[in-house]
Amino acid sequence: MKRRLQFVHIGKCGGSTVEKLLSLSPVISEKYSSFFESHINGVVVDSSCDYLFCFRNPIDRAFSAFEWRKKLVVEDSLPDQVRRFPGERKVLRKYKSLGIMARSLYRADGRLDQAVARDFHAVHHLRESISFYCRPLLAVVTPTNILGVVCQESLAADCTRILGVDASGVRERSNALKRRIDQDLDNVAVKHLKRFLVEDYQCLAALWSLGALSDQQFWRVMTSSVET
Repeated sequence: MKRRLQFVHIGKCGGSTVEKLLSLSPVISEKYSSFFESHINGVVVDSSCDYLFCFRNPIDRAFSAFEWRKKLVVEDSLPDQVRRFPGERKVLRKYKSLGIMARSLYRADGRLDQAVARDFHAVHHLRESISFYCRPLLAVVTPTNILGVVCQESLAADCTRILGVDASGVRERSNALKRRIDQDLDNVAVKHLKRFLVEDYQCLAALWSLGALSDQQFWRVMTSSVET
């Protein structure tokens, strides 16, 4: 009997593209009875299904999430987004950029500023972190029930390899985005984000240890575009 596939759609990792390609994939139609997507409402912890993940470097993902929410909520002021998450608009207007928020996360004595941490988690997709999706699944995922991992950094190639779909036209990270990250995140901001997002990195390492990510994928997803 065919198993079901759960696509763990982690926000701001290219998951919308992956979700569209699933219905076109001969691999999925041949191997699975059905597939379903887990997104912002959390995952289904189920050892009877297989798993497909999408990932991105935690710092790059956080930057993308902050910029996207700032555009929708502050710059465009979309009516269906402005009041969607209580307190989010106020936080986005207060900090203006992820770099400003990141530099404020830890005090001079190294202690976490709890107020800033709460503000960080007021932003959609920052609150739903990589560990938000993955931590509950570490008890049930095994090397045999993971279909694969699609990394945003190599999205087209990973979709082609795992799903058997020609994804060569998929748009990947632009140089313009990288320039904005470079301008916003200095060494202090990067250091603080690595510390604050440690559970995200731990989840990536745990899945790599299960063979879900190749060594090359692991290196790419663990290294931010602002690191040298």
